[in-house]
Amino acid sequence: MKSIGIIPARYASSRFEGKALADIFGKPMVQHVYENACKSKMLSQVIVATDDNRIYNAIKNIGGNVQMTGEFSTGSDRVSYVAEKLPCDIVVNIQGDEPLLEPEQIDMMLQPFVNRPDVQVCTLKERIHTLEDYLDRNVVKVVTNLNGDALYFSRGTIPCTPINKQLNFNENMPVFKHIGLYAFRKEQLLAFTSWEQTTYEIIEGLEQLRFLENGIPIHVVETDTTLIGVDVPADLERVKQILKMRGIEGND
Repeated sequence: MKSIGIIPARYASSRFEGKALADIFGKPMVQHVYENACKSKMLSQVIVATDDNRIYNAIKNIGGNVQMTGEFSTGSDRVSYVAEKLPCDIVVNIQGDEPLLEPEQIDMMLQPFVNRPDVQVCTLKERIHTLEDYLDRNVVKVVTNLNGDALYFSRGTIPCTPINKQLNFNENMPVFKHIGLYAFRKEQLLAFTSWEQTTYEIIEGLEQLRFLENGIPIHVVETDTTLIGVDVPADLERVKQILKMRGIEGND
């Protein structure tokens, strides 16, 4: 089983322009993601896919694997464009704004493809421990069945507790946030990007619902390592603090 990782990276961002090149201890953010992904034991190669010369040069200058693409509306479309031309079985869509990514998380997500031949798509979830995250519409929630397959993803509060019940985030309150890292069988990814958008995908603004609405299960693996997607400059400062606690820092 040959698995490749593709990091879609673009310069334009409505909330944080140029975030892929945002400096984190002397390295652009996308380089942190690329170097972490390259440490995965189960990926044959890692490629940065971008439509911006600045990002292309940043990866090329460190001897990294990078490809120029045209403009695409989503990261999944960009990943699919690159993957279509490559001989592989599994494709991992690695977000370029996840500098806290651990290579073990990629391997955890790929293992189900080895253990379960029926798995077509796999992603990650992390336990929610605070009311703030539970109520935050920017934190996508996921509920799964007894086999670990997703029942639904939502920006809303799922599972929803009775209004008169006090929230208590313990073992009896299984609330999880979705981590936007995906692994696909190549054929399933190519099929996905050819489908029309679906009703709940549009309502929620969550493209993974296109799989569920088309009857394709998404297997979800739990991780206990916190990931913070960098959407705004304030997120970058949170990331730097966590990396300092992990002992990863340099000349900032």
